[in-house]
Amino acid sequence: MPDQPSLRVHPWQRRPLTLEERAIELEQFERELQKQKRLLYLRYGFEYAVWFIVGIFLLGWSLHTADTRYARLAFWGGIGLGDAGMLWALVRARNEAERLGL
Repeated sequence: MPDQPSLRVHPWQRRPLTLEERAIELEQFERELQKQKRLLYLRYGFEYAVWFIVGIFLLGWSLHTADTRYARLAFWGGIGLGDAGMLWALVRARNEAERLGL
């Protein structure tokens, strides 16, 4: 074959996008980003609320029980489990958000 200009397109080279194509691409990207944020908030927000409820339940049980040993154990367990669980949920949410680039 005679030498012809190469019409091959390399995978790392894309043709320049028009303004409309770029706007559509950005809109899809933003929609996906919002979806990821929403799922992150729902997942870790629910986990945060569960740990909050566990802590409140144990604190309430400590006020309800008549045995002082169990009351003290439930009180400090509610403080410890509730706070540590909520903190752990926030740390994991932050790490997941950083991993996703949010």
